[in-house]
Amino acid sequence: METIEFLLENIKLILASSIFAGIISALISYRISIRLKKLDFKNDYYKEILKKRLIAYEHIEIQLSILKTVVLGDDGKPYHFIFTEGEIKLVDYQKNLFMAVNKSLWIDQKTTKSLENLNDFFFNINNKSYGKKEDEIIEIGKQYYEKLSNLRFELENTTKEGLYNLHDMEKAFKPSPKNQQRVLRGF
Repeated sequence: METIEFLLENIKLILASSIFAGIISALISYRISIRLKKLDFKNDYYKEILKKRLIAYEHIEIQLSILKTVVLGDDGKPYHFIFTEGEIKLVDYQKNLFMAVNKSLWIDQKTTKSLENLNDFFFNINNKSYGKKEDEIIEIGKQYYEKLSNLRFELENTTKEGLYNLHDMEKAFKPSPKNQQRVLRGF
């Protein structure tokens, strides 16, 4: 009789241990599954952010490529090709530049600042070239060749830095230390 009680006692202990182990195993499995789902969601989210960032940088790349073409005037002075196409093309360029600025939420602060500087420059250039003939616009291009080259170079460097750190979400989306009012300056 004692042996039967001993066997029943052991069977109860084994069953209780099995049930307890099953519950613990299910809880651990559940926690791991939840963590993996969160990690998958986070990875998918980062992929979507990276896609948006790449699209924004593609817009910037288009603007940079347009500004890389330089020609020499009859007087030997350089100017950017964009000035040869008249007032309408300058306005079109600024519209396209606006598309890049419009996506600045997805790029880093330095590149955004460089884009804003370039946009301010073209705002002023468009004001200066308003109603001018093509040869007068070319002269404006010669006058501001160096300034525009420096702005392009600055944007190109900040873009390269931004692309190098494309994966670093914390750095890219670091909040500004303070809210700054943007002021357009003429020249």
